[in-house]
Amino acid sequence: MKRMKAFLSISLCALAMFLLLPPTAAIAGAPSLSEMIDQAGRQRMLTQRIVKAYSQLVIEVDTSEARDQLKKAVKLFAEQLETIEQHAPNDDVRTALANVRRLWNPFRSIATGPANREGISLLLNSDDKLLAAAHEVVIKLQNSSGLVQAQLVNTAGRQRMLSQRIAKFYVLISSGMQDARLREELQRARYEFEGALADLKATPENTLEIQQGLAEVERQWIVFRMSFQLKDDEHIPLLVTRSAEKILTQMNRVTGMYAQLDVS
Repeated sequence: MKRMKAFLSISLCALAMFLLLPPTAAIAGAPSLSEMIDQAGRQRMLTQRIVKAYSQLVIEVDTSEARDQLKKAVKLFAEQLETIEQHAPNDDVRTALANVRRLWNPFRSIATGPANREGISLLLNSDDKLLAAAHEVVIKLQNSSGLVQAQLVNTAGRQRMLSQRIAKFYVLISSGMQDARLREELQRARYEFEGALADLKATPENTLEIQQGLAEVERQWIVFRMSFQLKDDEHIPLLVTRSAEKILTQMNRVTGMYAQLDVS
């Protein structure tokens, strides 16, 4: 009898502790909507990172690091896609995710296959479609959230994608690919990054920590931008890819702070 009472007492205490936990803690691994927007935004970045790292392997730029990046990026995309699918808040998001899944499976097969120039062409023929599909998930989640900071998380998260997109185009151009579209897309990505950075810096909801983070991004961007002022035959892909990593790391941190922002 005493053992039964002790067991019931422990069970009731455990139940009480469970009920006191916040919803995201009570259900292990269940992300908040802000966190899901952050994850979905990171998916956009990973589409560009995968092609960038794959291209580095082909033209032999920092191959050890590129191989590690490619492996981790493919793994993270697959894991995050599954997480978002499991916790999709409505049918609109689920429909958008189904499109991502449809495009991701063949994309992943190419990215994890032999690294060669044919593979680069195949990835380039599909990465913008996958990027657009991933972006649609972000928009659907943002519309579902009703959160004031959702747009900030979206914009900051997109900067991560642009850092990798810019590096991707630079690596491809430095490999000798003479495609006017690549140069046009590189310029467009640069202008989009600079415009969004200016908008984020002017955001009234910024905390001091966010302001400091954005100031560091701007300092890194100035160094990054100098790489594009060289002559056409003076490409420095190693410096560009490593500078892009610093910007990505910092923007990832800033995006996380926006996701945790308490805005009423």
